[in-house]
Amino acid sequence: MDYYILANPHAGHGHGQLVTDKLTAYLTQQKITYHLFNTHQPLDEHRLMTDILAQKTNNDRIIIIGGDGTISLSVNALPADQAFSYIPAGSGNDFARGLDVSLQDTIETFDNIHNSTPQTIYVLKYESEHLSGVATNNFGIGLDAAIVEAANQSLAKGLLNTLKLGQLAYLASTLKIILFKKPFQVTVNDVTFAKTFLFTLTKHPFFGGGVPLAPDANLMNADIHLVEVDRFHLLGIFALIPKVLKAKHLAHKHVHHMVNQAFELEIDSDQPVQIDGEVHQLKAHQILRITTEKRTILK
Repeated sequence: MDYYILANPHAGHGHGQLVTDKLTAYLTQQKITYHLFNTHQPLDEHRLMTDILAQKTNNDRIIIIGGDGTISLSVNALPADQAFSYIPAGSGNDFARGLDVSLQDTIETFDNIHNSTPQTIYVLKYESEHLSGVATNNFGIGLDAAIVEAANQSLAKGLLNTLKLGQLAYLASTLKIILFKKPFQVTVNDVTFAKTFLFTLTKHPFFGGGVPLAPDANLMNADIHLVEVDRFHLLGIFALIPKVLKAKHLAHKHVHHMVNQAFELEIDSDQPVQIDGEVHQLKAHQILRITTEKRTILK
């Protein structure tokens, strides 16, 4: 059995390289055969995964090293019947948190992978006229996308990640955008929210580097969690933020939580969407369908 490693050395501002070096040194010491495929530029994951699939046998295993963006792009390039493993090396690492995978101990994580048996998880599957694919973390519309876009562009993000305070980049962006983002209307499974401010669908609890947006969401079942927050007065929104950080927000009257295994939705205006941290656009009155897709993981 060989290991085929798809690694993003730039993940987590270079942390991906450190994790990869630590793992490959350990594999060499243990006389475990591996083949390393490093990304060199954005969107390399699809090309590298194609190369891996052309070479590996049914007895070999795939390990993905990187952050939430790397795992999302890699899984989108991986056929649903192919098992994979994941070692986190990013700044947010929300997918790893959802899997309950160690964020620090690379060798322990590999040993668990090496001795594991396949498990089924469920990821989001989305489809509209112009958007389709799978999401390993979240699918968010409106404020959600604006927060991600601003945080990714923030000059402070690099410093905050270096200090292991990456969550503050998302919080700072949230505070800024709250002042300016206008609400929109969304109808989902025949329920209409007239003044939507934040709208996120997720399969695991976390968003933005460990914020427990949907505390009971679980990758191990097919339930999709929807969290919607109305636009209301600013003091109330600011007061809600600490509740979100403490996972105490779902009882708030302006927060709506729905759980289903499929959602169909339509928005009344063009809105940015974020899919696993990548920003796209969803057009008004375009039907979007969200279901789940089974994947196999060794962890």
